[in-house]
Amino acid sequence: SSTRLCARAQARPAWRPSARLGACARARGCRDLGAMAAAMLTKPRLIGGAWTAIGTAGGYSLYRSIRDFEDKSPCVREAVHFLATSGTARATLGGGDLMIARWPRHRSLDLSSGLARASFEVRGDAGSAFVVVGARRRAKASQAYEQALDDDEDEELSVGSGWRRYWSRPWELKQDFLNTFRSQASASAAGIDDEEPIWDIDSLFILPGGDAQNPVVLAGNPVGLPEYEAMCVRRDAESKGEKSRWRLRVVTGIALMAAGFAGGARVLKSMRVSQSYGFVRRSLQTHSDVSSALGRSVSVQSSSGTFGDRYISARLRLVGDGGAVADVDVAATRGAGSAPWIIAMARMSVGGLSYNLDRSQF
Repeated sequence: SSTRLCARAQARPAWRPSARLGACARARGCRDLGAMAAAMLTKPRLIGGAWTAIGTAGGYSLYRSIRDFEDKSPCVREAVHFLATSGTARATLGGGDLMIARWPRHRSLDLSSGLARASFEVRGDAGSAFVVVGARRRAKASQAYEQALDDDEDEELSVGSGWRRYWSRPWELKQDFLNTFRSQASASAAGIDDEEPIWDIDSLFILPGGDAQNPVVLAGNPVGLPEYEAMCVRRDAESKGEKSRWRLRVVTGIALMAAGFAGGARVLKSMRVSQSYGFVRRSLQTHSDVSSALGRSVSVQSSSGTFGDRYISARLRLVGDGGAVADVDVAATRGAGSAPWIIAMARMSVGGLSYNLDRSQF
């Protein structure tokens, strides 16, 4: 009868997912959390690898600049030979062999105007000197360089530039690629040729012991060199009047005071943030509920919110040693001074579940 069927339906237990389905769901959730944790842990490694690659590229570029300094700078070897045969320079450097220091080394090359200059330090057995040399390209070489530029422009107009040129002449792509790795090609572009020197020393002066107050001019007129004007003559600095100098000192002093005040305020704020953040981090890493959910070794992957001296409202993402991830929301306040923190809220979300943490353990 209908009454008997209703009684059987009421006595039958409600449908519940089987243990296998529950285990599959938990396993799927663990896999998702593991994949999320792996992706989060991979991000710092990628950032570190990118910075390592940038540092390696910068170091290699600096190494090549130092290594090829003599090859790519006109008249550097000629300048060293000039110092070796100069009695004035020998009085400062001594009678032994001369060696170019690895640092400082600076060079500037302007192919359009045919001017070049270089500055470096030369060391001898009796002392050292800072050397600045200026070079000028010979007239014949300048004419050949201008003619080569005209020929290149005519060829570019007739053949084209960029990929259109390589499309019509594919063999030049290989040649240009190989020339980038040949120092001789760079030296030829700069106008350095071992067979016939095309650069002449235009001016040369030294600073014995690096003293800019006593420059020694050995060749030419160094007035046209920016290093001589900036280091020795200093006419730009001396052209200011006393009133202008006083204004500059006042403005500089105000700027330094403002920078010091801003820096001090920033340091105090950072110290307060560090104290409140450290309190939350230590409390969560030693909390029993967090340890039971994530494991004994817990680290903070990221944090956001406000970490003030008297107020905390933040969210921290925690990662356990097994790869489990949890988000914890914390809100706390305290009185002035070193009063204890009063935890208003401490809620942890892990595996799709959210529950409150024991606030007495903070």
